[in-house]
Amino acid sequence: MAAAPRSATTGTASALSGKNAGDTSATAISVRGLSRSFGPVRALSDVSFDVPAGEITALLGENGAGKSTLLKILAGLQPPSAGSVTVFGEEVASFSPSSMLDRYGVAIVPQELSLLPDRSVAENVLSGVEPGNRWFPSRRQMMERTRDLLAELDLRVDPTVPVRSLDLATQQLVVVARSIARGCRVLIMDEPTAMLTPSEAERLFALMESLKAAGTTMLYVSHRMPEVFRLADRIEVLRDGAHVASWRNADTTPDQAVAAMVGRELGAFTRRAAHTADPGVSPALRVRELSGRRHSGVSFEVRPGEILGVAGLPDSGRVELLHNLFGGDRGSGGTVELLGEPYQRRNPIASVERRLAFVPGERRAQGLLTTMSVGENIGALTTKAFSRFGLVRRGAFDRQAAEQGRKLRVKTATMGQPITSLSGGNQQKAVLGRWLAIDPGVLILDEPTRGVDVGAKAEIYEQLFALAGKGLAILCSSSDLPELLTLTDRIAVMSEGRLVDVVETTEATEESLMTLATGATPTAA
Repeated sequence: MAAAPRSATTGTASALSGKNAGDTSATAISVRGLSRSFGPVRALSDVSFDVPAGEITALLGENGAGKSTLLKILAGLQPPSAGSVTVFGEEVASFSPSSMLDRYGVAIVPQELSLLPDRSVAENVLSGVEPGNRWFPSRRQMMERTRDLLAELDLRVDPTVPVRSLDLATQQLVVVARSIARGCRVLIMDEPTAMLTPSEAERLFALMESLKAAGTTMLYVSHRMPEVFRLADRIEVLRDGAHVASWRNADTTPDQAVAAMVGRELGAFTRRAAHTADPGVSPALRVRELSGRRHSGVSFEVRPGEILGVAGLPDSGRVELLHNLFGGDRGSGGTVELLGEPYQRRNPIASVERRLAFVPGERRAQGLLTTMSVGENIGALTTKAFSRFGLVRRGAFDRQAAEQGRKLRVKTATMGQPITSLSGGNQQKAVLGRWLAIDPGVLILDEPTRGVDVGAKAEIYEQLFALAGKGLAILCSSSDLPELLTLTDRIAVMSEGRLVDVVETTEATEESLMTLATGATPTAA
């Protein structure tokens, strides 16, 4: 019988002690013969592996490998079609989030955080286990207990402030604190650093190490190999819904793990071949003294066949610059010349008509049409071309969407499948396909491979190189400096709303880009 989880109403002094009695020889979770089907699609097939207690186990796999389905089962969000899950020796009889947490002590920190934004940190942390009367919880005790728990977790957060006022990284830590307050013994973390800066990620890593030292078991999903090999004690790999590999960290390498994920040796990403824009060719995009929300006086040019990167910290104004160019944000000054003609009254509809494409960084919030199919997402911007008297010529529309999907290698059973059923990498390729369908003259991308596995990332890089080779001008913003160093010809670096320099990629390093982005003075050699 599993031990009863600790109740927050008994105090927080033991919040980080005694969960698993430090016994790392025990098994926290045992998965046996786990399968899950969605109609004709088999997301998981006979998966079996163990998660040791008191350790960090990394779960790797390409998008579409079955990781998300497995995590949802372990978190109680959906039942398996076959197989069993045992937690600390007790087989799970009922799959629901409340049962998994309250009975078995398993909690998940999802990519999309489930917090009450207008409530205080304390109200979020102790939600469901508030001290005092159910109808009249004691605010004083709530604040005291939250302060004690946050201090024990070494989280410097004011428990009285509304969650909405916190940055994303701190909100994520609040979700972890809430799980611990509810007696969590196994913490599942799904791509926890996907939206974090390096410094924010370090805060999370420090907390994970503290939790591990206290005996908390963690199952950790990430596409970032340096993180995995820094944090994980054990590595489990899924491919095409099946479990294909299992290692102790010390017994494998990143290259071996990637090969197991994709079923082939992928190797390091190859940098873009040296490309020099023809100075005699007019820029496809010319920006002069552009100003708007969080950016001011920005000037640069992108020529046909060139990939210009944009680097900068989250508050540098680089994302707002892209939205200004596309017309999603109202600018306050400056000029834009697009494909040889002035473009002043910018808005998204006009940008589509003028063949300016924009793949946003927030895929689910800004890119996907979540109620539509794969084909409808890909063809959304070309519906007019296949319409007559208000009626869509469905056959021609579907063929065009299917052809675009094939070009980008979107993996889907049918074009009529819901877009939300696809993996993150295939969703991203579908969104890219939508914009390529308008035959753009300039393509703007923000975080083109965020939340995308290594295989899909390689395919997206190949597509961008091929598009630039055909003469497309590409402007690519990314918080991933190695990505910019791989993809681009030149890199424009933003700092505090200003473009501080444009450097040749062949002469740039992560250190030099970060020095420019932070405004630090370079250290003398």
